[in-house]
Amino acid sequence: MRHIIHIALAALLIATSLESSAQGTTQWRDIHKVKRHETVFGIARNYNITIDELLNANPEMREKGYELKKGAVIFIPYSKDDAQSSTATGKTLPAKTTAATDKSSARSTAKTAPQSAAKPAAHRLSTIRIGIMLPFLDHSSEGTRMVEYYRGVRAALDSLSKEGIKTEINLWNINKDSVVTSVLAHNPAIAKQNIIFGPLYTSQVRPLADFCRKNAIKLVMPFSVSADDVTTNPYVYQIYQDDAALSGRSIGAFIERFAQGYRPIFVNTNTPSDGKYTFTKALREVLEGKGIKPEITNLNTPLGDFAKHFSSTTANVIILNSGAYKPLERLCAKLDSLKKEYPSLRISTYGYNEWFIYQPNLESYFFKYNVHIPTTYYFSRTSDRVENFEREYKARYGQGMNPDCLPRMALLGFDHTMFFVRGISKYGTDFNGIAKQDTGYKPMQSRLIFKREGKGGYQNSIFQIIRFKTDGTMDSLTY
Repeated sequence: MRHIIHIALAALLIATSLESSAQGTTQWRDIHKVKRHETVFGIARNYNITIDELLNANPEMREKGYELKKGAVIFIPYSKDDAQSSTATGKTLPAKTTAATDKSSARSTAKTAPQSAAKPAAHRLSTIRIGIMLPFLDHSSEGTRMVEYYRGVRAALDSLSKEGIKTEINLWNINKDSVVTSVLAHNPAIAKQNIIFGPLYTSQVRPLADFCRKNAIKLVMPFSVSADDVTTNPYVYQIYQDDAALSGRSIGAFIERFAQGYRPIFVNTNTPSDGKYTFTKALREVLEGKGIKPEITNLNTPLGDFAKHFSSTTANVIILNSGAYKPLERLCAKLDSLKKEYPSLRISTYGYNEWFIYQPNLESYFFKYNVHIPTTYYFSRTSDRVENFEREYKARYGQGMNPDCLPRMALLGFDHTMFFVRGISKYGTDFNGIAKQDTGYKPMQSRLIFKREGKGGYQNSIFQIIRFKTDGTMDSLTY
């Protein structure tokens, strides 16, 4: 392996003594998620460490009444001999695969943070240092998602290693309650990263972004945050696009594609609003401002009255004011009844990102009713690359990616890592992800093209319409 992995659990480190903090970042060989019927003896034997070494790394295991339970997360230390060997040789030490992380290694990373905030001259890097600051040990669904994201990162590093790209990765567990300034103060190794992915929580963005600016580190924010640092900080790369921006682009794409030659039909539901009313109201206002009067009906309207809103001479485009499954399922059934009575009707449907979740159950309807979904990502379940990735993921971890989570977290981690690390390897520290900097990587799920926000950072600008065509094929319309 040509990439090096360090695990630094910041939340625990802050609680340790000042003496431990002064020595640098605490390192573990691995993080292990306890399986059913596992024992302390068995875990220690599997990792070739003594029981005392395991208990010293997890002091709570010495407490009276402690029970090793399925799902518990414990730290796997390096054995004394392994730690000495690593320090002496500087080589990567192998580790066993676990549910949380795998093949970790330890090497001293405690170095002094650079004092200058000036942007360094662009240069190629022999080893690209990657930091990930996310809540890996959070026992909620957020932690599970972040572990899956990291697994995608690991898969990308394996691929990059085969290309001859050397990387070094450090993990810092940053939970919702973690104080980022304390984490940074107790971990001088963070200042030596070339790129950091994170954080997950908005409150942690500003101190981390300021730190990255001071130390000339690229900060990639993969998930939804409401901070505006991308507009002022040239080291911030924001992948997430907020709802207001996406709503505006969705409306613009609709106008470009359907304002001429189509009859817009808004279909209301009697279900509680799921946030789509704001979008449909804004779209209606834009259409009316252009002199286009849309039809408005209801999902509960009798079929005869429902049919009166459709044109038999021009194409129709439906906009449902819900992104939920049940209203969409009912709409599909109603359109089937309508087409049975009026087979010559031409119908398209403008949908929502959530509809990808329902694709396995409703895909035939998507093709039949020419569904268009505005989105920033898409992956084809039937592509060879995705199928191979899913097969290897399941073989490695004993389970597939979470089918209820879109976008797929592991694919996100893979695409993000391949894009940035390949880019930095090719263009050096001058890489900023703009359109003219081709990394040569074709994403499985998430395309990335960044545009600079004034004199600030870089915002992902990708927006596309995924179109399910009536001939059973699909394409992507990029805007």
